[in-house]
Amino acid sequence: MAEILRQVASFEDEASAEALAGMLRNQGVAVEVRTSSSLPGLIDQVRILVPGSLAHRARWFINSSGVSRFELDFAATGELNNEDQSST
Repeated sequence: MAEILRQVASFEDEASAEALAGMLRNQGVAVEVRTSSSLPGLIDQVRILVPGSLAHRARWFINSSGVSRFELDFAATGELNNEDQSST
């Protein structure tokens, strides 16, 4: 019987989800990335799923890594989003 998958994160774009998925894979966590859409070609949500036995480890990594969604977006796209930057 296959292990139940648990959602540990979600994104609005696939590139950011894949960036986090790669980080989790580097930590030895098996990851599945699933997209959902209400219309063909329009992604509503991209979910990061991991086996239930690794969910705690994945959540711990996400929370302790200090990587923000802004940094994941930048890692995925190489572009800075001016709306996400705080003024210094």
